[in-house]
Amino acid sequence: MKAEHRKELMTNTLANRLGEAVHTIKEGPSRGTILVLVVVGLIVVLILLWRYFSSSAEDADSARWLKWDSLNSKGQLLTFVDDKDVQDHIQGRLARIEEARRALNDGLRDLGGTGTRKDALTEIRHAAELYGGLVNDCSDKPLLHQQVLMGAAKANESLGSTEEARNYYNQLTQKYPDTVLGKEAAEHLQRLEQAEKNGDLKALRDELTRQPSP
Repeated sequence: MKAEHRKELMTNTLANRLGEAVHTIKEGPSRGTILVLVVVGLIVVLILLWRYFSSSAEDADSARWLKWDSLNSKGQLLTFVDDKDVQDHIQGRLARIEEARRALNDGLRDLGGTGTRKDALTEIRHAAELYGGLVNDCSDKPLLHQQVLMGAAKANESLGSTEEARNYYNQLTQKYPDTVLGKEAAEHLQRLEQAEKNGDLKALRDELTRQPSP
């Protein structure tokens, strides 16, 4: 009797479970199950999208580096600087720094030459504008930021804009006091102060504003 009773209970239990399964299939998944499936699906889609855009960004960055490495003339550098696809990226900032450095060096080289001062001043002004625009753009890159501040200070000093030069030198000494450029900027500030006292700065400004002889 007990064996038959156990057999009957097992049969009833199995029948009940089969009935519940059939009923569930007929009714479809519960709202909770659907919600879980939707969430899982969204997560999978987001992961796939992230991988796609991450891969695309890496490919674009590699292409910019290849273009940067292939530059070998002033004309190519200027074209790269004007390329809107690179202006907001590190490669664009490096290109502007390189162009500012070239313009400042060429301007200082020709500043004292016969018949070249006008063009030299144009180059130095160009460098000052580039460096000035890069001060904020490179604030998140300390090494670049120091170079830009020093370049902006030297360009403005070469133009006789000593207050602007002092501003950039001061930023260098305050933000990067223990670096080589920060210490160099402090020396330049002392030199400018001394030059202001002995009249050298006034003489420089007078020379820069003097019209060249025909």
